[in-house]
Amino acid sequence: MPDAPAPGGPFVTLGLDGDIFAIPVSAVLEILDSRRITRLPEAPARVLGLIDVRGRNVPVMDLRACLGMPDAGTTEHTRILVLDIGGGRVVGLMVDRVFEVTALGGGDIAPPPDLGAPWRSDHLLGVGRQGEDFVLLLDVGRLFAAGELSF
Repeated sequence: MPDAPAPGGPFVTLGLDGDIFAIPVSAVLEILDSRRITRLPEAPARVLGLIDVRGRNVPVMDLRACLGMPDAGTTEHTRILVLDIGGGRVVGLMVDRVFEVTALGGGDIAPPPDLGAPWRSDHLLGVGRQGEDFVLLLDVGRLFAAGELSF
């Protein structure tokens, strides 16, 4: 599993609806334009299917479905992030758009909020800020290790 980044490490920022998420650059192998995905019979809704990446079969997950968000379809901005999720596993993650690679200073990153209620935040490294916007830092290894998100 890729190491968790040090605060201030580089992150790829991406958008889902009006929310901004970030994934450590160390987990991102490449960023692809949306492409044809071969569906897998009886796969969970979050598993969109398979794509070919340089001769390798790569399963593609829908980040919206993984996070309980409604489907928004694809647009010219839709991207697939090809991620190393550890243990030799590679997965594609479909997102609405990719913004940029950015560093978030350690002082800009706080732990996930404690809501005092049953809410799973273990797939978050923390919450950062870019100006007035919150950036939710995803822990890719934990996101796909969680039972309900695994494939």
